[in-house]
Amino acid sequence: MAKLSFQYVRQGEVEELCAFLERRFRYHTREEWEGLVGKGFVKVNGRKVSPRHILETRHKIVYETPPFPEPEIDRRFEVLYEDAHLLAVSKSGNIPTSPSGKYWKNCLVHVVKGEMALPWLHAVHRLDRETSGVNLLAKTKEAARTLGFAFQQGRVRKRYSAVLMGHLKVRQVYVSAPLRDATGGAIRIKQAVHPLGRESRTRFELKCILPGASLVHAVPITGRTHQVRAHASFLGHPVAGDKLYGASEAEFLEWVNRDERKSDARHLLHSSELTFPHPESGEAVTLRASDKVLIELFLQGMRSPSVRGYMAQD
Repeated sequence: MAKLSFQYVRQGEVEELCAFLERRFRYHTREEWEGLVGKGFVKVNGRKVSPRHILETRHKIVYETPPFPEPEIDRRFEVLYEDAHLLAVSKSGNIPTSPSGKYWKNCLVHVVKGEMALPWLHAVHRLDRETSGVNLLAKTKEAARTLGFAFQQGRVRKRYSAVLMGHLKVRQVYVSAPLRDATGGAIRIKQAVHPLGRESRTRFELKCILPGASLVHAVPITGRTHQVRAHASFLGHPVAGDKLYGASEAEFLEWVNRDERKSDARHLLHSSELTFPHPESGEAVTLRASDKVLIELFLQGMRSPSVRGYMAQD
């Protein structure tokens, strides 16, 4: 049984336990959280409480997940950089960075920590489960705090590679479109462009034209949830294989509820470059992970000899 423990800090308003859980951990609905609290899987200060329990600052909330089989993952990773303070790896396109939803032990932090026999490891930032590439992990609490602060201050530069559906008509596109939680639908994690959303800016650079698609570099200027994917969809060129932003709500829900999901049917988004200040020296460190996997997966999806010949000449 996995255990998630954290200390609550009141944000100024009175908040009930289940309201907080629904807001902070959106992989369960309000009704599901109420059931888990009622069965004692969530405790406050070591005690079973009501779902309507009022939280106070310094309350310790512990969630012990009920036993369930976790989905299979692709455990492969490549070490890009390591020293006494941090570890950077290039992860596969079928593993979440940290525990969430149906994934607890089957996540990058636990896999890397176990295989490399590390006493402590913390994910400084998260990539979506299907997004491959550079993922930064801290080996000490001090490094985690310092790197986390650098992300908050906007001192970290990211570059993604992506295969977008359709052909971009220009070499570069700059998107400035505010994002917020989508409203009116059943998918709570989805983001949508809205004038009342948070400032969100992404630059897309065309690298080459593929049959029916475009290989691009995407540079997020701001750091919003699903920003690259949401902005690509806003352009009318969703990321290839994106089941959330490139399909209908009904199709996405049908996929989510399937018992088995093909590990190779991932979206073609890859964290190809990350530049950050080293937590000890402050010097800029740039890490890169080849995006060759995107082209390989795209070609596998096309399943056409003519496409292979086209790419060989590109």
